[in-house]
Parts: sequence; structure tokens; C-alpha cells
Amino acid sequence: MEHVTASALVTSISTFFLACFIISRDFKNKLYAVFALYSLSISLWSFFLFINIYVKNYKVSLFAAHLLHVPATFIPILFVHYVNIFLGDNSKKFHAKWIVCSYIVGIIITPLTMTNLIVNEVAPKFGLRHYTVAGSNLYYFYVAFWITNAVYGLLRLGSAYTKSEGARRNQLRYLFYGSLIGYAGGSDNFLLVYNYAILPFFPYGDYAIPLYVFSTTYAIIAHKLMDIEVIIRRTAVFTGLFAFVYGVFSIVTVLGQEFFKSRLGWNQWLALVPTVVIITFALRPLETWLTNATERYLFQKKYDYRELLRTFTNEILTVLDLNKLTEQTVAGLIKIIKLESAAVLLLDKDTKTYRMVAASGVKEKEIIFKENDLIISYLKQTSQHILKDKTVDKIEGDGELKNTFKRLNARICLPIELHDNLIGILSLGMKKSGEDFAQEDIDILNTLVRTEAIAISNAQLFDELSKTQAEAAQREKMAVIGTLAAGINHEICNPLGIVRGQCEMFLLNQRDGFYKQKSTEDILKISSDIMNKVINETDRATGITKKLSSFAKPSKQSDLEEVQVEKEVDEVIGLIGHDLKLNNIDIQKDFPSNFPIILADKKQIQEVFFNIIRNAAQAMDKKEGKITVSGSSDNGSAVIRIADNGSGIPQDKIGQIFNPFYTTKAPGKGTGLGLFIVKQVIEKNKGTIALESEVGVGTTFTLRFPAAVAAIAA
Repeated sequence: MEHVTASALVTSISTFFLACFIISRDFKNKLYAVFALYSLSISLWSFFLFINIYVKNYKVSLFAAHLLHVPATFIPILFVHYVNIFLGDNSKKFHAKWIVCSYIVGIIITPLTMTNLIVNEVAPKFGLRHYTVAGSNLYYFYVAFWITNAVYGLLRLGSAYTKSEGARRNQLRYLFYGSLIGYAGGSDNFLLVYNYAILPFFPYGDYAIPLYVFSTTYAIIAHKLMDIEVIIRRTAVFTGLFAFVYGVFSIVTVLGQEFFKSRLGWNQWLALVPTVVIITFALRPLETWLTNATERYLFQKKYDYRELLRTFTNEILTVLDLNKLTEQTVAGLIKIIKLESAAVLLLDKDTKTYRMVAASGVKEKEIIFKENDLIISYLKQTSQHILKDKTVDKIEGDGELKNTFKRLNARICLPIELHDNLIGILSLGMKKSGEDFAQEDIDILNTLVRTEAIAISNAQLFDELSKTQAEAAQREKMAVIGTLAAGINHEICNPLGIVRGQCEMFLLNQRDGFYKQKSTEDILKISSDIMNKVINETDRATGITKKLSSFAKPSKQSDLEEVQVEKEVDEVIGLIGHDLKLNNIDIQKDFPSNFPIILADKKQIQEVFFNIIRNAAQAMDKKEGKITVSGSSDNGSAVIRIADNGSGIPQDKIGQIFNPFYTTKAPGKGTGLGLFIVKQVIEKNKGTIALESEVGVGTTFTLRFPAAVAAIAA
């Protein structure tokens, strides 16, 4: 008897708390609501079973026997309903009809459970004081209905489990096996109604139901079954703190008071002083330790920055729809960094306001900031992020900025800038781990908002231009970004890898005691060598980012300036050279020492060289490609030739090569805008462009610009 009553009580308590736990996360979520009702039904059934078995009063036991069949009726129905929502099969008519029919039958059965047709009496069985006696043959139908729904739900779960992969498979594994064990143990109660007991499992079968609870709870915690890790973390920390405070208070109160009163003569109130002191000094360190322990054993604390960068470069940048772009940005950041909230606000050029266009975890659905609002003014003036509790307190006195962060549920706000213009704001909430944003996080996020700015600009262009023009322009820009990506990845990741390797080696050597026999001077020298290497490698990474920034940022000067062509060619080769090497293309440069300086827009000249060299590389169909950039002077003109040994252009196509939207590349590979833009830019800078080409031999572009002296004289 003790085992049956104990298992019923444990089941009732555990499932009740599981139901409260789930519904407190989001009571509007249909999945959470149905699962909570399912758990509550098990809790009520177990509670009334406990009363039915435990109480001595016959009438109370009989009444409990009637009552326990009410929630028991809906346990398998709610189980099937929950499984249906979890598997995402709401649209399938058969499953939907099954659930509706089951609820109808359950509603019909419910009043019958309070009559003698279901429960006739309670009687002693197998050492139990009282247990249900079936009232009529209708009880067979009741059992059949119950088991049919349970088996149906288990078959659905089992089928989904065998077909699933990855994290989803782990979720379904614990949910399926936990439910299978729970229903196997729970079904034992129907055998007792008909005076059967499976030995030697009786009376231990009902312990299988708490095993289901623990299995489901583990799936929630370890495999994010319902994405409620924040509550779990906070609950664990709170529980630990409460247990500590209560324990210290109890021990010191019981033992300490007697000691201080008997030995020191203190009264009972004065004897509480040590309790307060201990709790005061130990509470904060304990909270930190509990938070770290919870994160370490329940959650993945650190996010993979490589996955974040890969998501943005491979997925976000290629999205042309602005709404989809911002929504994917928010969803990606929430998922990878594990944030409580995130939002993107964009500039509305017509109203000159910043409107929230995508958000998660933000209560307000419509948030708009004007240009004179403090957050906008600060981001425009500084181009720096704002970090709550650090930056905010330094720049804000009247509470406006704190209220802004509260509305956004934000921890950090970063400016989304394009060509020094604030086009939006990226707002991020607290990490679910409770960690603050470190400098490493901020550096990565600053890189991402620059990428986001490019993507937003591309998406906005797509909206503003006609669909055909927008698609062509976007593909052209994405081709440029794709070309740069390999070089940037190589130039930045290599030095970062070296920096990390040097630092890790030093720390490992220190841990393993390699420096114990070293003098202070030796250790300082080793540290100095590592620091010098770190500085050199970070300079390498900084150099490539400066080149990219310089290339991407348009000139704001309206006047032409003196341009050293050879130097600008070097800048472009620095950006595109790695991609050429990967494609086995050799690029050579041949300029005389006295090559003339030209008057032009430096940024536009870089774009010209970039486009022509990239086009030449894409035209290669040989194992070993070659591109030569050479210069010469001719009657006061600077002549630049860019020659390749690619496939060449047919003679009948040469006349169309500078027309907009004309391309010789395969469908989807080119936009036909590159050389059209090149020609416009060259003519704008008082130059000319011509080309010679032969199929199978290659193509040569010849650019002419007035030399600086000749241009000034003219």
C-alpha cells in the first residue's frame, strides 16, 4: 500500500509543478496550454487515486474513485492533442477529426463517471485499503477508449521519432520513451480494477509515471523541448539561493543562538547578527556560482561566432525582401546568441522617423523614434553602440534613454550605418545565460551591423527599382561581396588563428608548469615575443578591414584629385588577390617608374579596376589563367591596359558589351551592369575605354585618362 500511495502522491506533485512551470512560460501558446492541461489531468488523477487508496472513510474513498475517472478520461485525449500540435500535423484532416471525436466521446463519458455505471463501489485489493470496482460492462468501453487513444498517440510519436534527425530526434526520444514507460505503468491500474496484478511489478508500476515526468523535464532542459531555458535557469538559481538562506538561518538560529547566549551572554536578537552577516557576504558570490553552474550543466553558455558569421554571409546577405531580411536577422541572433529579445528599427525617409520593423521578445508592437530623440542623436553623433548600465548612465540624466531601453527590452543598441548615415538600429536584449556583452561580442556585432547595412541597402534598392533592374543590381553587388568574402576570410581568420594559438600555447605551458624553472626575465621575454606576434597579426587583420572600408566608402569630394594609378591597382589586388589565387589565376603588374598621375575620383577608379579585373577572372576557362595590368604614357595621356588570356568575346558581340543588361555569361551568373557602369564612370572622369578581343586568345581593355599636368593645362 505504501508504494502505491507514495507513487500516486509523487506523480501528483511532480506533474502539477510541471504544468505550472510550462503555463507560466507563455499561457497564450497553444502547445504550452495543451501540455499544461495534459500534465494537470495526470496530477488530478494521481491526487484522487491517492485519496481513494489512503483514506479510511469508505464514502470519501468512493467519491474519490468517481472523481479520479474524470481527469483520467482526458489524459490520453490531451496526450494525442499535444502530440498533434508538437508534430505540426494540425492541417491533416484525419488527425484533426480524431481529436474532435475523442473530445466529444470524453465529454459524453464524463458525467457517467460519477454514476454506478463506471464505479460501483470500492473494496480492499492486494493489500490496498480501497480500490475501484467496475460498475458495469460500460467500463470495458471506457478502458478500450482510454487505451486506444494512448496507443494512437504513442504510435504517432514513435513514427516521428524513427524518421527524425539531430536535435529533433533527441527531443522525441525522451518524449516517446518517457510516455511509453508512463502509460505502461499507468495501465496497471485498470488491471487492479478487474482484480489482476502483474507480479513482481506490482506495486511498483505506478513509479513509471514520475519517470515520464523526469524524462520530459530532462528533454525540456537538455534538448530545449519547449525553449524555456530562461525560466529553468532563474528557477534553479532562486531555489539554490532560497535553500542557502533558509539553511543558514535555521542552523545559525538553532545552534548559533545557544552558543552566543550561553558562552557570550548575548540575547536571542543579538545572536541573529552573525546570521545576517553570513547571508549578506555570501549571497552574491553564491548567486554567481549558481548561475555559472546552471549554465555549465544545463545550457551551452557560449555561442559559435563562426556560425553567426556564416548565417549572415550565406543567408542574410542574399535576402532581397526587406521584411524577410529583418525577420531572419532577429531570428538568427535570437537563436545563435540565445537572446531574450532582439529588434531592428529602420529609417523611414518620408517621415524621417525610425520605426521597428522586426522584433522578438518586445512587448510593444509599434515603436517609433524621431530624429531628435536622445538615442537617435547619440548614435548619429558618435556612431558607437550604447550598452545599458554602462554607456547609458554616462550620457543620460532625465531617464529618457533608460525608458527607451525598457521599451525595447534591450541590453545593447548598435547603429546600422551606411556611408556615415544612420539608416537603422539593432537592439539586442539580455543573453539567456545572464552574461553581459563582452568586448569580443561587441566587435563581432559591429562587423555584423556593417554587413546588415549592406544587406538592408540592397533590399531597399530592390524595393525602389523595377524588379528586373533590382535583381540585376543585387546579383552584381552579391558577386562583389562573394569575391571579397574569400579574401577577407583568409586575411582575417589566419591572423586571428595565430593570435589564439600563441595565447593558448602560453596558457597551456603555464598550466603544465613549463615556466616553473624559468626566471622572471625569461618569462617576460617569452611574453614580449608573444605580444609582438599578436600585435603584428592584429595589424594584418586591421589592414584588410581598412582596405575594405576604404573601397566600400564612396568619396564625398565633388572635385577631382590626383590619383596614382599603380597604388589604386595595388589596393584592388589586395582585396581580390586571394580569390584569384584560389582559382589558379596569376595577376601581374607592369608600370614604368615615371607613369603619370591622373585627375579623377579615387574611389571610382578603384571600382573600375575592381570590375574589369573581376570580369577577366570570371572569363577564364583555362587551368592556368593570367591577367596583366600595365601602364604607359602617350601624348599627355595615361594609358592602362588590362589583358587576360580568357575565352575572349566574339566580334559580333563586342559592340554590345557596354550596353546595360547585356552579358556573355551563363544565365544567373551575370547582370550586364558591370561594364555599363564602368564606361559611365570612366567617361565621368574624362577618360575613354576600348577593348580588343579574340575568341580563345583573350581580351584587352584599354583605358585612357588625361595626365594630371595635361588635364590642368587644358
